[in-house]
Formats: sequence, structure tokens, C-alpha cells
Amino acid sequence: MLRRFARRADRMGRDRRGSAVVEFAVILPVLLAIWAGMTELAHAIDEWRKLTLLGRTVADLTAQGDAKNPVSTTLMSDIFASAATVMRPFNTANAKIVVSAIGVSLQNGVLSPSVCSSLANGNATARNTGPANDITVPPGYQTAGMRYVLAEVSITYTPMIGTALVNLVKGVGKTITFSSAVPWPTRGGKIYGTNTYTEVVLPGTNATACDGSTP
Repeated sequence: MLRRFARRADRMGRDRRGSAVVEFAVILPVLLAIWAGMTELAHAIDEWRKLTLLGRTVADLTAQGDAKNPVSTTLMSDIFASAATVMRPFNTANAKIVVSAIGVSLQNGVLSPSVCSSLANGNATARNTGPANDITVPPGYQTAGMRYVLAEVSITYTPMIGTALVNLVKGVGKTITFSSAVPWPTRGGKIYGTNTYTEVVLPGTNATACDGSTP
């Protein structure tokens, strides 16, 4: 009897199946956390990429101008509506779009940008016209008299499955705001005053060109 018990005890000591189950139970939460994090990251990167594409689309379509200046409100409404197509399958209900016509002038020897006209969708507020101290003229546009279109887009991202993981990051709430600012050379519109660059004028109550003239 004792020998039989000793043999069984020896076999149980050599059996690793129990320890494997314990090890798997310990590592499973870590594997699930890694899977959730990678899935969330891929989802977030995809939405940010779509948002950047939306900024480029809005800037490009606006920079082409219209058959007239200012650009018609109908055309701008169609351009804003393109967000649903460009961002698909993501929800664009809270997407903010601001598009502005920017003029570059030489002020005291420094190239300074000014907002000549601006328009926003229903979720955002258009920029005020005049000097724009929060805008840096990008390379390729740093020429006195330059005119270009600036599209600024943003959207609130809500984590799909990793909300708990996001909350672990200090200073980060339950949502993250993605944003993108895209400058685009003006290809349509017309020339105003003595300037040599074409300019697109966006619709508004007092729509004027960068030099103050009425389109």
C-alpha cells in the first residue's frame, strides 16, 4: 500500500499539467490587455488618418474655388457634407471643420498671416478676420502676398474597448480629441488689387478679399 501511494505521489510530482493551467491563468489577463491595447491603437490610428484625409479633402476642394467669388454657400455646404463619406465608417456627428482663406503680408520685416475670410460647419466657429497670431506660415507659403487655404478639422474619439486602459493614463479623460490643420495652395478664385496670387473668398455677411476690396 505504501509503495503504491509513493508511486502515485511520484507521478503527481512529475505531472506539469496543473502548473501549466496556473501559468496560463496568470498570463491570460496580460494577453487580453495587450490585445485590447493593440486593437484600440489600430482603431485610433485609423480614425486619425481619416481625419487627416478629411482636412486635405476640404482644403483641396475649397482651394479650387467656384465659378464666382465669394464661393457659394451651396458649394461649401457640399464640401462640409463630404465629411460623412471621407470619414466612413466613423461617426462624424461631432466633427468640427473650419476653413479659412489666409493672406501673407510683410509686417515690420516679418511675414505675418491674416485671416481674410473664414467659414465653419455647424459644430465649430469660424475664425475672426484679421491678424492670426496663432498661425505659423508653413514652408512653401512664406512669400509676401501669398494666398492659401487653411482647413482645420477635429473630432472627439471615444475608445472602443480600451476605456479603462485610457483612464490609466494620467491627465487623459474618457475621450481624446484628434485634430489636423492642412494648408493648401489656392488654385481658383481671382486676383485682387496689385497682388499677383489668386485668392478664394469664403461666403459671409461681409465677405471681402485680403486687401479689403469687395469681390
